[in-house]
Amino acid sequence: MLKKFRSPILLILLVLFSIAGLTRLKFETAILEVLPKNLPAIQALKDFQEHFSEDREVIVLLHSDEEEIVEEDVEALALFLRERWPDTEVRYKSAFEENPKLFGETVAHIWSYAPAEEIEKLTARLQDPDQLNAHLNEVKENLQNSFDQQQATIDSYDPLGFLRHPALQHLLDNDASFASDDGQSRLMMIRRKHESSIGYNDDKLWIEEIRRTINEWQQEEDYDYSFKMTGGPVYNAEIGSSMEHDMSGTITITSLCIGLLFLLVQRSFSQLLMISVLLGLTFVITLGVAGWVFQTLNLVSVGFAAILLGLVIDYAVVIIRESPHAVTTGAVPHRAKAIRKMVAPSILWAAASTSLVFGVLMLSTFTGVQQLGALIAIGLVSGALVMLLLTPVMLARFPVKQANTLVHPAFLPPRIAPWLCVLAVVVAGVLFGIKGAPQVNLDLKIVEPNNSEAVAAFNTLKEEFSAWSEQNAVMLTTAESLPELSQKTAHAETVLQELEGKNTIEQFYWPVGLLPNDALYQNNRSALTALAENSREILKTAGAAGFSEVGLGLDQQILEAFKAPALSSDDLAQRSADDPLIGAFYSRDADGRSYFTGRIMLAELPSPEALEKLKPLDKAEVVVTGYTMMQAVLLPRVKRDFYVIFIPAAALLLAALLLVFRSWRDALISISVLLTALILINAVVVASGQAWNFLSGMAIPLIVGAGIDYSIHLIFALRRQEGCFSSVWNSVGKAICFCGVSTSIGFGSLLFASNEALRSMGMLCSIGILITMSLSLLVIPGLWKRSHHRRLTRI
Repeated sequence: MLKKFRSPILLILLVLFSIAGLTRLKFETAILEVLPKNLPAIQALKDFQEHFSEDREVIVLLHSDEEEIVEEDVEALALFLRERWPDTEVRYKSAFEENPKLFGETVAHIWSYAPAEEIEKLTARLQDPDQLNAHLNEVKENLQNSFDQQQATIDSYDPLGFLRHPALQHLLDNDASFASDDGQSRLMMIRRKHESSIGYNDDKLWIEEIRRTINEWQQEEDYDYSFKMTGGPVYNAEIGSSMEHDMSGTITITSLCIGLLFLLVQRSFSQLLMISVLLGLTFVITLGVAGWVFQTLNLVSVGFAAILLGLVIDYAVVIIRESPHAVTTGAVPHRAKAIRKMVAPSILWAAASTSLVFGVLMLSTFTGVQQLGALIAIGLVSGALVMLLLTPVMLARFPVKQANTLVHPAFLPPRIAPWLCVLAVVVAGVLFGIKGAPQVNLDLKIVEPNNSEAVAAFNTLKEEFSAWSEQNAVMLTTAESLPELSQKTAHAETVLQELEGKNTIEQFYWPVGLLPNDALYQNNRSALTALAENSREILKTAGAAGFSEVGLGLDQQILEAFKAPALSSDDLAQRSADDPLIGAFYSRDADGRSYFTGRIMLAELPSPEALEKLKPLDKAEVVVTGYTMMQAVLLPRVKRDFYVIFIPAAALLLAALLLVFRSWRDALISISVLLTALILINAVVVASGQAWNFLSGMAIPLIVGAGIDYSIHLIFALRRQEGCFSSVWNSVGKAICFCGVSTSIGFGSLLFASNEALRSMGMLCSIGILITMSLSLLVIPGLWKRSHHRRLTRI
């Protein structure tokens, strides 16, 4: 009794296990999650985003086509938004420019570990009445005559000159502008101070609310500025929505197309309904396992669904077409067992071989490709088992209609078949000679959604704001302790100066003076405490020189902050990392590991050659990174995947043909067709103006795997049928035709995906499968009959 219900019980437990896994599954919208994890530039960019980047800021880009946007208008919008959302931080200019008094404690903290020579200059200037008066007179003269608006603003808030600290001076000079170079565009940064959730649906609602509120302000104030938004939440909302669309849209398109194809071939709606249920069960199991193993689906792996649908339905078709040859009498369990026994070897071997092909993708250095290959491999195995277990049971209850037979199949005659391959190679060679070899594209834009507002706004930023130029990159170094970090940054500064002298870089910003230094901090305590104790006299002298109490407010705060109790070495480091100004360059994690970042502008656009010139920074353990650098960084890895993984894997699979066929003639036939198919798909790449990318490259192992599959089925069928074309066509030929078309539909549905990477993969894999199927059906029978002519004549 228990044995009778064992299979259903196991199936129910598996479904429950899968449903539990589904609850753990989430969409991962970060582009970096599809890239190699072990590349220093990728890890550095992740560290930068974690410790320094305002990745949760919405950047609003306001633009006027007719005139400059004045700061007062942007300020009015900022005040409107702050009033509407009290728990939201809105910035339209640097925090220092908006309220310098907020940085009194920060400035005092930076001075607490300033170099000894700077402390000597400061104390001499402020403690000596003559020097102090001379300095104040110089400041007044600058305020009256200076054309430097920024310096005049700084002097008006800081008559005593605390902001002349070298690190602070560079910091203020390098502060990113909120106005474009022509003044017709301005930036506004919006960030929620407290977020209960950062899912893409929440971000989508937040972006829509920002859009409505800005439009409302424009209507009330009668402004007509255009605006676009970018930033982490905008990318998150767009990419998450596009992934959801890709999952549902491509599955729907594939299901409808393959369903119609199935009805044309089998003409049974009940069988189609049965297959739909089993495919749904396969997806539940696959996604459930993915939930337990991966927890997330990334931008690339989300395309597995349509591919899997096109592959798994092939197993059902094979079982259905072969079932009439099994035992058709007896009880349902007996008939199901007979069907299963007959088809199990071919189904399991097909699943194993195709899973091996996609399993090769798990050896890629690209995380997205690894996960895609793993998901399809899992789905193929689970799909094969589901179809083997349940399809025979259902077929035993439903009659299978016999398919029509074709007396004259469209196989090419033996004399013509070889020339089709020759013609294809010649045409491809001429095309390569005219248009050149296929190209490789590693631009990360290919994984961004179509018609993306975030991408468009970011591209405008790079064009109109020099601080966002593509030649700008991020530098990052890290160390186990602060003293070690200080040594690294000091050495890196020397290297950067040398690179700047050689014109390898145009400029750099590496504010090592912001790093806390406990030894300097202890040495400076007495001098700064003396300044604090004399603060009343210093401020009195400044007041007598004509500076108001309001103008001296920041300086008074700084002098007062010098009275703060002494900090321990660890507290000094943590206080620096927590500071909003210093923390933009120096950070610590929970384990005490230290991070430091800066900016660099290359003398040329990023390329592998440009990165090679930055090798001295690698030796200094400073990583140059940023999204604009990714193509140059990834190109060597794509070449590595191609040469180290795909080509050897293809060679391995081809070598296996000799073991399968045990005939060099049959193996040579299969290899010839496969090589022709690979040449033709490269010709398609060149003719269509496409380029290989890290995802579309999977067409190569797919073509090899499918070609081996098709050649094995055809050649073994030709052996069994002794070269009878009509018998081969009406059995294996039709099955291969359905498998090729359905698989091509599965990949082809990705043409409706929302990013170029999935679309290019879908196009090349779909065309590649059709080319491989067509060549196999047209050429292999003729080549086989030609090579075995003597043996067939004797028969």
